[in-house]
Formats: sequence, structure tokens, C-alpha cells
Amino acid sequence: MIVFQKSPTTPVQPWPRRILIVKMSSLGDLVHSLPSLGSLRALFPEAKIDWVVEKPFADLLPGPPMLDNIIIFPKLEIKTLNFLKIGRILWAFRRQLKAGDYDLCLDLQALAKSSLVVLLSGAKKRLAYWETREGSFFVSKGVKGPWANDHVIERYRDVIRYFGPVAEELVYPLPDYSAQRAELARKLALLGSSEPRAVFFPGTRWVTKLWPWEYFAALGRELAGRGVSVVLGGEPGDQELTQKILALAPEAHWVDLAGQTDLRGLMALTSLANVVVGSDSGPSHLATAVGVPTISLFGPNLPSRTGVYGPLARNLASPAPCSPCFKRICPRDFVCMSQITVEMVLRECLLALG
Repeated sequence: MIVFQKSPTTPVQPWPRRILIVKMSSLGDLVHSLPSLGSLRALFPEAKIDWVVEKPFADLLPGPPMLDNIIIFPKLEIKTLNFLKIGRILWAFRRQLKAGDYDLCLDLQALAKSSLVVLLSGAKKRLAYWETREGSFFVSKGVKGPWANDHVIERYRDVIRYFGPVAEELVYPLPDYSAQRAELARKLALLGSSEPRAVFFPGTRWVTKLWPWEYFAALGRELAGRGVSVVLGGEPGDQELTQKILALAPEAHWVDLAGQTDLRGLMALTSLANVVVGSDSGPSHLATAVGVPTISLFGPNLPSRTGVYGPLARNLASPAPCSPCFKRICPRDFVCMSQITVEMVLRECLLALG
């Protein structure tokens, strides 16, 4: 492991010319890594920077001038084919990476699958953030800097700080989603949704992170009663949840767009909101990256480490004594999330709405 204390003015390492970033999934983790790209590009404006990502998340990444190339990791092909074909696919993928002639590879995933990509890249220097797991430390050296025990965004940026000074201001480089924004603005107008607008993202992959749908329904009624238009968003798997929320408020004229937006559509949807409320999930982090006031609800996880992050971000942590437990299965009937009350969230929404 490389441990360093950075100088505020002097780069500590030679500047690379060809850089490969490896961060393949998931949505929230990728959003957390975007400020590292912004810091890296600011530090090395002339360098070639490529990024390896899984196909479902490729549309999250920007093109030039931030990134020169986006390289798709062939995860689906590897999972569905026999060993001989897997070998051929990985060999072709290796050739693609080797053609980049990278002198630096940054592993911001620090897992076994990312370490495989780092190894295949043939990069001369291989660095990761310091919490290397699943054997990735055999391939990459962990970088432990001044922010090692703080938010994951700053832990990632410590890898960049190893090369020189990084601006305090966060930059989330995003692709152009203006076309999706214009389309969604027209759609919301036709559906009767106007500003001020609150967008809810109630879904999350961990059951223990779910705020009760009854609470989302009650919050929506409170906001609608104050003239706020409510829109429900999320992935296709969240549609059952949003339908439960709507069923508890049949009198409300809310718009349900869960499962109807791709990644750039999610960016567009959050950009059209005046406030976003969500569980600890990718869409909440994406809303913060877009620059919208975001309220994220935390129970089993620690917001100071993985919460929404930025000047317009607000994390509400459960007051339950068992929180955070970091468990995907709750032994206590989801007590932590239910102790984040509707009144607590409503107060933050009204502050954000001004």
C-alpha cells in the first residue's frame, strides 16, 4: 500500500500520458467515481483518458473532452458462454486494452473482476484506492491518502491526489442529456405536472434500505396539498412499489414514470425537479450529480461514507440505535427506516423548495 500526505501545491508523481480508469458498476458507485474523472482531467488536460465500464452503465459516462474512449467490459458474453469462448473473448478484450498502451491504470472498483481488467491492460503503473478487496491488492497498489476514512468520493479522489493538487470544488462530469430533458419536459407538461416539482425514487436493491411506501404516499399528499407536483421514478423493478404508493393516494394526480426512463432519462428527470427524495440508491446519487437538492434516507448504511455528496445534498439518517448495521436482511422488522418520519422528510423538502 502507498501511504502519502499530499503537498497543497506540488505534484508528487510524474504525469502519465495514457490513462485507463476501471470502474464497471453499479450506478451509485459510478456516480461516486465521476468527481475523480473531473479531478484527473483538470490535473492532466493533455492526457488520453479511457474508461472500462459494463454496458448498462455506459451512457452515464461523458465523451470528449473528459473521456477519449469508453470501453465495454464483455460481462454478458462471459457469463453466458463456454470456457473456450470465454477465453477467446478475454483474449480479444486483452488485445483491445493493450492497444491503448496505457502507462497508468486506476482501479476504482478494487474487486476481483476489476483487477482482472487491470491485469489484462498491461499498464505499467496500477493503482487503486486503499480498500482493495477480493485479491485485487495482488494486481494494484492501494493508495491511502488524507481522506482515507472519509466519504468514498474523497477516498477515490485520494488516488488522484497522489499525483498532485486537486480542487476542493466537486465536478461531476456528465454526458449531454438535453434531448431527453426536452422530451421529458414536454411529456410532464402533457401529463399535468408543473413546477414546483418533487421527484421520488422509492426503490433500492437492499430491502433494508426501503423507506415504507406508506410514508412516501403520506409525504406526497403533504406536498401536493402545498401545490407541489409529485413524480415517481425508478427502474422497471420499482413499478410494483410505485403502484402501491399510488394506491394509497388514489385522489392524488401524480405522475408515475418508474421504468420509463433510461440512464440519461433519469438525469433529465432529476434536472426537472425542484427537490428529489429517495432511498439510498443510484438515482439519488445521480440527482446530486445533476445539481438538484436531494434528500436521501439512510438506515443500514452510513451516510458519512456513502451518502449523497455535494452542496445541495442532505442525508437523513435513522435515529434508531441499531443504525447503521450494514445488513441486507433486517432482524428487527425494518425498525431503522420506519423511524425516519414523514415530518422529518417534509421539513427538509420545504427547506429545499424555499
